This record gives sequence, C-alpha cells and structure tokens, in this order.
Amino acid sequence: MFRALRKILLMSFAFAAATATSVYAHGYCGTMQAVESWIQNKGKITTAATATPGSCEVEDYYDSVYSKTTTHFQIFYVLNGPHATTKNFVDSLAVNLEKAWDLHVVKNKMRTPKGRDTTVHYQKAVKQGLYGVEVLEINLVRNPRTVHGKTGLCEECFAVTNFAGRSNWQTSELMIDNDFKTIDIYKAEYDTLDVHGKKCSYWKSTKALRNTSEKYSYVEKWDKAIRVTAFHELYHAIQVRYLNPYEHMNFWFEASATGMEEVGASEVNDYFRYIPEFFAEIGLPLDETIYPYGASTFFLYLHNQVDPLLDKSIWEGFSKNPEGTYRQQLAQVLEDRKKDPQDVFQDFAERLSYSGQISKTVDSSAWYSKDQPAWGKVPYSRSMEGFRPDSSIFAFNYYAGGIPDLQNYAGKASVLLFKDGHARLRKVSDMNTLDSLRTESFDADSLLWIFSRFENPSPLPGKLSSKSLRAYPTPWRHGNLCFAPLPQDKKFIEVRNRRGDLIFRENYNGETLCLDEGFIKSKMVPGVYRYRAGSSGKTKDFIIIY
Repeated sequence: MFRALRKILLMSFAFAAATATSVYAHGYCGTMQAVESWIQNKGKITTAATATPGSCEVEDYYDSVYSKTTTHFQIFYVLNGPHATTKNFVDSLAVNLEKAWDLHVVKNKMRTPKGRDTTVHYQKAVKQGLYGVEVLEINLVRNPRTVHGKTGLCEECFAVTNFAGRSNWQTSELMIDNDFKTIDIYKAEYDTLDVHGKKCSYWKSTKALRNTSEKYSYVEKWDKAIRVTAFHELYHAIQVRYLNPYEHMNFWFEASATGMEEVGASEVNDYFRYIPEFFAEIGLPLDETIYPYGASTFFLYLHNQVDPLLDKSIWEGFSKNPEGTYRQQLAQVLEDRKKDPQDVFQDFAERLSYSGQISKTVDSSAWYSKDQPAWGKVPYSRSMEGFRPDSSIFAFNYYAGGIPDLQNYAGKASVLLFKDGHARLRKVSDMNTLDSLRTESFDADSLLWIFSRFENPSPLPGKLSSKSLRAYPTPWRHGNLCFAPLPQDKKFIEVRNRRGDLIFRENYNGETLCLDEGFIKSKMVPGVYRYRAGSSGKTKDFIIIY
C-alpha cells in the first residue's frame, strides 16, 4: 500500500501523445485506493500498459535485473534507466526488511506474509520460501491500473503492498520506490530513452519526498524512508493474512501500520505529518475517520499503555469474525485482558490531552508516547456554564471552561484543573462530584474537560439535587458567583441585603445559575447578603468582598 502524503487534485496533463486526464489522488494507502476502485467498478479494473506512449514495451525501460537474497526476502532491482537504484539502497532495504520481519513475526508472533511466485513488474521467479520485493519507479510500474487503481497513478508514494487480487487476497509483494522522488504534477517533465532505435518516453520523478516534521528530503536521507517503509509495508502484507481487504477494508489497516512503523523506526517520526488531520476530526467516531494514518496515535496508546501484543489479538479476532467491527474486536480483546473498554477509552482521551504545551504541566510518566510534546495541543470547544457535552459512540471531546450539565449524560468525564503551570486530573465518578469541582474550579487558572463514550454506558450515577443549595465562592472577590444545585420546583434566585430589602431576582432553568462579575458589582457593594430559591423559605448568608 502506498503512503500518499496528502490529498491533492491532480492537474490535467498528457502522457506524451496520450489524452490529458484529471484524476484525484487520495491521501491514503495506494492498495486501499486500488481495492476501493475494484469495489466501485465491481471488479472491472482493466489492465493498462505502463504510462508511456508509442511502441515501447515495459521491458524497454530496464535492462539487467539483479537480485539480493536474505533469510526471508528476495529483492529485485536494476542499476540503469528510470527504475535504477544503488546497491547501498538495496543493502539498507535488506537489513530493514529483516528487522521488520523480526519485530512482526518473531517478536510479535504474527503470521508470515505470503509472497507471489513471480514478481509483477520485472516478471522474475521468486525462490521458494522467500518473499518477493521489487525496487522500481512506482509510477512506471507494469499494469499501473491494476496496482494503483483506476487512475493508474500513485502521486507522492513511498511504496505499494500489491495484493494478488480478490480471489488470492492473502498473497502479495512489496514494491519500493527507487529514489523517493515523485512526479511534480504542476511542473511535469518527461525524458526519453534510446532503445534499439526507438525513442521511449516517460514522465520523470523530479519532486523529492520530504519529512515534513524534521524538514529534510528523503532523497538525501533515503535510509530513513527505507526504515519506516519496511515496517509499514510489511505489516500490510501480514494484515491480509488475517482479513480480506476486498471485503472488509477499514481504518485500522492504515492506523496500525503507521503505528507499527513508529514502533520499529521511532527516530524517523514521519507519522507526525498526519496528527493535525487526526486532531481536526476529534469529536467524530474514531472508526469513521477519513485520516486513518493519524489514528496511529490510538494504536500507540494501546501498544505502549495496554499491551504490545494487543494488535495481534485484534487481527486474530478479525480472522475469526471478519464481519465484526473494529470496535467489537477491540472490546473483546480488552475484556479478555480483564479491562473495561470504556475505562481504557477514557484513559486514552485523558493521556492524549497531555500533548503539545500541556505536556509540560504534568509529569512525563503520564504521557503514553515520548513524542507527545511535539504533537501539538489537542483542539477543544469553548464552553459556557451548563454546557452539554457531545456523547457520540466511539468518540471523545475536549471543552475549555464552564461546569457541564451531565444530567442523562452517557459516557465518562474528567477535568484537568490548571494552576500556576501545573495540571491536576479529577475524574467525575458521579453527578455529585460536580459540586466539589465547582469550588475547586474557582481557584484554577483554567479548566479542560475530557469526555468519551465507547459504546452504550449508563448515565452517570447520583443526583446533584440531593445536596442543599449553596452560593460559591464565598466570600466572593471576583469572577462568577454561582448558585447550585437549584431546586426544579422553583424558578428564580432571590438576593436581599441584611435589612431584608430585595436586591434582585434572577430566573433560572437549569441546576446551576452563574452571574458574571460585572452584574455582581453593579448590584452589590461589599457586605453580607442573603439568598434563597423562590420567594419563601429560609435564607442563607454569603459575603461580597472587592
């Protein structure tokens, strides 16, 4: 599966004398694109010639094909023409593929990838027992529509894990780009080869793939691109030993492969590029993401905080129950480990909030990844007093400020209280917890609420109305003055001075009424006042100081 770096609308341009075509390069894996094209076209993906005009054949673009054999792989490559690479490149690829095999198969005890007998592009027989790998120019691959989908183009690709088709979906091979350059679709250039008196044209790859977080070119540091690619792509070859992607493609194919590349090559951090897209989708169900690469942050939580072999169990679950959703598979493997899925999901949301600048406000032991300071701050909604948090299934949300109305809320809730550059986490175990949090929130510099819902939990237990009405903070000096819990058989708060004169009545329709600082100062001078709900009954005192 290719690792496309971004979504982009490809400009119309002609392959030499061919008709110009506009296509859309999806910002996700190339084999996923090919599989989805197969599904959309009901299996009618036609085989196309390589993207070159005239009478030239695929074989005209390379000459001698060499191979390097390792314990588990046979790597095919050429040293001349547009597919050319170097022996150093191939040696590095061989080493890193074996490291990926050691992590996925030996250490994690996952199924071995099942390779083709003959390679797709160079048409070379693979030695029995070895897995075939081809190093080539990705956009000059043989039968590009079969490999890349209906567009026949793979814009900004590192590699492709190419499956053998719907009827033989467990079989695959790896195709690695030869130089980590791509076609610049805005400034497309082509070149020609002289082959037996023929002029064979091809579009050149001139645009360097880059590590966007570290700001360097993979053309120069190709060894780093090889490292992440080996761990990522080999994991795809293993995933399809468990689940048919033509029938059951889901976001976890890319999320777990991207997470596993970070496990195997943690020094590269190529996955940083996807985190802003993932953060932008916070609040949506996790399994409905259109940016599966960024969901690698959830994979890393499960791997680092729960169990490094948990993902193996998930894929085994898919193998036994391919119709099951990812959330169902995850719930099962967590319950098998005596863990509550809702508690785990909330813990993930809490620890993810320690990203970016917030990471400095807590001890690093609270992080689940050493990279969290570099991820950026999680986005949140500005909230008012009495706000109602969203509770979509398999989603999490962040809100800043206010005290929520959690009547009938189904899910988990926590809050980060910030004071003097430090954060303290408080879990909301029941409705009555909010009562003490109101008092604590007055002393905090700011609040960040954290909510999550894994599936269909019961509403939070307890009733805030069981506690007696109080004013807080008291004595009041600045900020909001609040009254809670408000009885539902009354309609307003009444405030009088010590002589009994009515100062104001303020209507309410929830369990909490908060009055802003400007209103308080316009109505009351420093002193002792009395309040009650409604116009009868016993009053209570509170103090105003400013």
